[in-house]
Amino acid sequence: MVNGNTTDEARRYSLPARLLTEKRIPLWANYAFFALSLCFGGWYSMRGMLAQLVLYTDLPAGVSNFLCNEVTAFVLGGLMPFLVYFIVTRFTYRMMLAGGGRALGDQAYIFRIFYGAGYLVYGAFSMIYFAVPVLELYGEVIVRFIVMAAAVSLYVLFECLHGLPKRGRAVALYAYGLVFSAIYLVYCVAELFMMIGG
Repeated sequence: MVNGNTTDEARRYSLPARLLTEKRIPLWANYAFFALSLCFGGWYSMRGMLAQLVLYTDLPAGVSNFLCNEVTAFVLGGLMPFLVYFIVTRFTYRMMLAGGGRALGDQAYIFRIFYGAGYLVYGAFSMIYFAVPVLELYGEVIVRFIVMAAAVSLYVLFECLHGLPKRGRAVALYAYGLVFSAIYLVYCVAELFMMIGG
């Protein structure tokens, strides 16, 4: 049996589904993809935040040079997305487990792929801001929310199609639909106010 399914049922899964349900992607690659995607997705907005910090504060030259470094912005760009991920998953993983979902480690393994993919897509979109910076104001709130909501929705759909019992589907929709949307919307709006305030 594979994740509660017979071998014949498991064979019916597509190759991408089997890569995730059978954890064929090495754990280090899973973490690396997740971390780099979050950093890439948050890179552009972090560049702006650090530039404002340096502009409106009287920091020593060495600190200012460190903060205005692209590598620093890239690495720090992943912190806020990770914080949102951490808060959301503290609620949702246990709710999914109570609804008959996968073990916590298996949930995390699969969700990191979907969440990271969402940030990878948003990071690619944010490259437009280099050419048209005014779009960042809308993109940081509207586009990022839509992209990440789509990524999370695809994760819920994946779980519903690959192993989540029917009794747990309503829990999954509630957990990710309500909890994720509420927390992520607060995050996006807070970032909007920070950009306007700057």
